[in-house]
Amino acid sequence: MGPRKTWLAAATVLAVSLSIFATGSSAAKTRGSTPVNTAPPTVNGTPVVGGTLTGDPGTWSGSVSAYSYQWLRCDSTGSGCAPISGATDTSHLVAASDLGSTLRFSVVVSSRKGSTSATSAASAVVTTQPTSSPQPSNSRIYWGAWIEGKQTYSYLYGGTWGNAPWSTQTWTKYDQNAGKDPSIIHWGAGTFWDHPFSYWAGVLGLVQNAGALNLIDMDTGSVSLASIASGGEDAAITAWAQAAKAYGRPFFLRLDWEMNGGWFPWGTTSSTNNTPADFVAAWRHIHDIFAAQGATNATWVWCPNTEWSNSAPYSQLYPGDAYVGWTCLDGYNSGSSSQSFSSLYSQSYADLLKIAPTKPMMIGEVASLEYGSGVKADWITNMLSALPKSFPQIKALVWFNWRNDHNGTWDGNEIESSASSQAAFAGGIASPYYAAASSFSAPAPLTQIQPLP
Repeated sequence: MGPRKTWLAAATVLAVSLSIFATGSSAAKTRGSTPVNTAPPTVNGTPVVGGTLTGDPGTWSGSVSAYSYQWLRCDSTGSGCAPISGATDTSHLVAASDLGSTLRFSVVVSSRKGSTSATSAASAVVTTQPTSSPQPSNSRIYWGAWIEGKQTYSYLYGGTWGNAPWSTQTWTKYDQNAGKDPSIIHWGAGTFWDHPFSYWAGVLGLVQNAGALNLIDMDTGSVSLASIASGGEDAAITAWAQAAKAYGRPFFLRLDWEMNGGWFPWGTTSSTNNTPADFVAAWRHIHDIFAAQGATNATWVWCPNTEWSNSAPYSQLYPGDAYVGWTCLDGYNSGSSSQSFSSLYSQSYADLLKIAPTKPMMIGEVASLEYGSGVKADWITNMLSALPKSFPQIKALVWFNWRNDHNGTWDGNEIESSASSQAAFAGGIASPYYAAASSFSAPAPLTQIQPLP
């Protein structure tokens, strides 16, 4: 698996639509340019886990150059407050770490002299999500993980560990930590010419016998996409497709993922020798070989990275509806400061829907670093609660559970990077919205994997 990337996004979190009621604070000007607000801000919304609180900063006057907002987590009496890391917008999605606390909102205004508001009045004590909370429009989605043991679990627990699905010890440990058996197991098979399909038959069977679905990463290595499109690797691809057809069981095939970047040799930015047109031609050529051999059990997953300023446009890379089963996105909370799941994914999600509105979507790789006490736990809670409410086209979620080495720095992407993160993941994934292994019927031979109803 390739190294971690840096993901660029703007911070916006919305989980439950709540009304904002203006308080009509009055304002008065003082001598000079110091901004003035005569009343503390207010908080609107119901403080339940999964609900959104909205802060109203009121009306400021004077020469204001910048506003800064902060949310504070206080004890049950509303005192003993401390800022919540990363909560710097006017809205706050209440997380499991807020349980038993009250929340306040405050405003800092930068100017020549500066001014800070009083904190808002304390909200009510945060409770669990009420049983009357709205249910998602689609009842269940697949979920799973890339489960790495050699580096990750050896570091966390000592001893020698292998990678899932080969290592049942690692697989079992992850299942225990997540509190539920994943319905997708993600693993890599390299190129079509590295190994014949028969080399992977045992691995495919392990996942299938566990009642889960195989998500296989296949790539074209360092061979140019133009060469592949012109038939340079047809013999190996054809043999692989013939054996896949003989196997018959449906599997996800994620080919040349994150092609809109340049960190893999099949990328299509200026750092590689491939163009978006080369990618589309190569993808279609490989797909056509599979179709000609009757390997209709390969469910094609087209998986770019979340967008940033220099990424190749999705519209130039999409092979067309006839060549894609599922669309997909990869994206990590791994920048210099934490960004919400919604801010990382919302724009890319919307742009994929523009070019493939009818296709089910998958999150192929997602994870978060640890930024401070409770930050990752809150991020995980927000992600798992936001998916059914704000991202209904996403029908599968796959976590990247790997403490991998990124240019000499170890990235703690695994859910077990802290006790709070593991508890948040297990608590969120426990929802029946995230389907466990063996909780659905296996797709029929030589068919495409469809979203869960």
